[in-house]
Amino acid sequence: MAKKESSSKSVTFDAIVRQIREKQFAPVYLLHGEEPFFIDRLCKMFEESILEPDERDFNQVVLYGKDTSADMVLANARQFPFGSPYRVVILKEAKELKNIELLDAYVQNPSPQTIFIVCHKYGKLRSPKAYNAHGVVFVSEGVKDWNLNAWIQNLAEQTFNYRLNPQTAAVLGEHIGNDLSRIYTEFQKLQVVLPANSEITPEIVEKYIGISKEYNIFELQEALGSRNLGKAYNIMLNFTLHPKENPNIKTISMLYTFYHKMLRYHLAPDKSNDALRVIFGTGVPMMISRNIGYANNHSLPQLTKIISILREYDLKCKGVDASNDDAELLKEMIYKITHV
Repeated sequence: MAKKESSSKSVTFDAIVRQIREKQFAPVYLLHGEEPFFIDRLCKMFEESILEPDERDFNQVVLYGKDTSADMVLANARQFPFGSPYRVVILKEAKELKNIELLDAYVQNPSPQTIFIVCHKYGKLRSPKAYNAHGVVFVSEGVKDWNLNAWIQNLAEQTFNYRLNPQTAAVLGEHIGNDLSRIYTEFQKLQVVLPANSEITPEIVEKYIGISKEYNIFELQEALGSRNLGKAYNIMLNFTLHPKENPNIKTISMLYTFYHKMLRYHLAPDKSNDALRVIFGTGVPMMISRNIGYANNHSLPQLTKIISILREYDLKCKGVDASNDDAELLKEMIYKITHV
């Protein structure tokens, strides 16, 4: 196990994973940012990978910011290892540590026999200058909405060794949203029932994750985009029977994005492949082609009117000038959209 020299700039999640696998550790790591998922993943890897199990009792300590002090953290970081080449000190919930700036002096001159890891979730450290100059810094940011489906697909394939098509990834992304920890947990659950190299089908998603393969927002979009009124009404009626899983606000938001992409397509002077990827938020040719087909089923005036309807019912679902309940509002809205 070897230590590497400190880095002076932020590094990626994958770069730190490589360091852990190659056991090339820096003396100080700062893991901070708004997205807790990546920080938790790296922290767990550090806990399980630096020292052997029989070395951890005497040489690995985990402290929590709300239950400790800067002096206690420093005292642990400066101790010598016992029967091991390194001592590992992990500070969790660092955002809760009072006087955290007192750690800066240690960061500027860390012990060569200690690997010190600071986990600062739900925000960046206010003054990370010392870590930027003398440690390895990782800034944990959430996955952007336009890239979420690709991230889910990559997670399934690279981390869990499953096959997942873009449409099923999109259903998962719509249903769960940007809760990366929950997405990861759902794949962990599938490992109990699904062998490696299996394909995660819509049937599996419906059975084990609880997302209907027939009555979801993407099926509603497909029905509306292709002008399949019967299918659209069936899905809409199912939504009214399951309002908790399909709240109107969420449905309207997704439909607004759906139709707004069509509007952008009609108005875009550039319809090159690169431009289409940006407009439709995907690089998958099949999905781009499908969205172009939906757009061509609607004229520019129709799309303008539909977006106006969605804005109207967004306000009504929030209680503005609304006399009907949520189910009736959804029925009204879908009827108006399909009769533009």
